Amino acid sequence: MAMADRRQRLDRVIKRRDRLQKDVQRVTGRLEAARQELDGLKQECRDKGIDPDKLDDAIKRLTERYDGAVKDLETRIQQSEQALAPFVGEDS
Repeated sequence: MAMADRRQRLDRVIKRRDRLQKDVQRVTGRLEAARQELDGLKQECRDKGIDPDKLDDAIKRLTERYDGAVKDLETRIQQSEQALAPFVGEDS
């Protein structure tokens, strides 16, 4: 292998190494930003009285409350419709 070929090969490897170092720095920056955002979100949860480590449980409880509220609303609307039915006729 000629000296010029070796030099070109070395130059290519150095460029790849430098690109990888830049990529590592960029990824490290993204990771740090993501960690800071996660910390902020965890603090928001704590501020709202939710343990961020038990977020799945909180979501489940809130979903159950939501479903129960919608079911209650449906029941009350149905009862109201039935109560009004004799007075409104079939136009509704």
